[in-house]
Amino acid sequence: MEKGYIGKLYHMCEWVMRIAYLNILWLAFTLAGFVLFGLFPSTIAMYTVTRKWVQGNTDIKLFHLFWHTYRKELFKSQKIGLVLMAALLLFVLDYKFYMNQTSTALVYAKIIWFACVVLFGTFNLYFFPVYVHYQCKPLQYIKNVFLIAVMFPLHSFLLWCGALFILLFIYNFQGLSLFFSGSVLAFWITLVTHNVFSKINVKGAVQEGRSLTIGTQ
Repeated sequence: MEKGYIGKLYHMCEWVMRIAYLNILWLAFTLAGFVLFGLFPSTIAMYTVTRKWVQGNTDIKLFHLFWHTYRKELFKSQKIGLVLMAALLLFVLDYKFYMNQTSTALVYAKIIWFACVVLFGTFNLYFFPVYVHYQCKPLQYIKNVFLIAVMFPLHSFLLWCGALFILLFIYNFQGLSLFFSGSVLAFWITLVTHNVFSKINVKGAVQEGRSLTIGTQ
């Protein structure tokens, strides 16, 4: 019985170390690319690792896989990355504009802004898992992300709930952010989306749009 508990404790500690190490790699390589140019290849590398974990490949050479993916995506991911950063900047500027306005005529504009923020957030929750799981053309990624989100509203809701809980937890325990911020969030999102991908009939609704390429990365 004692050995069983010790084994479980060891297994748990092993996972804690894996997740912490992945988070440190994610932060380090993001900073190595001066944040703007390092964030997206580093995030894609992180999701590539969590995808392997969820698939049961826990004995992978973590640094080797992370570094290989980072190098491959360093330039490839910049286009979509800059588009997403520009969209985020636009939302921030709009927020500052609307929050400084008291006119009742802008109430509907604020509602539309909020709806767009939710859509943008949902897109980001699905984008990286879809990117590392499927091989698509750039515009097809966007189409497939929204299509999958609409097809699986319950999973989208779970993604939001889990993401908000993790972000709130990290906000209240900021000392843990060095070890358990991006990697914990990525692991949760990968768990949920992997279940989504397993439910998708590749010859059914998604494939009817001829957007998803069946081969996975």
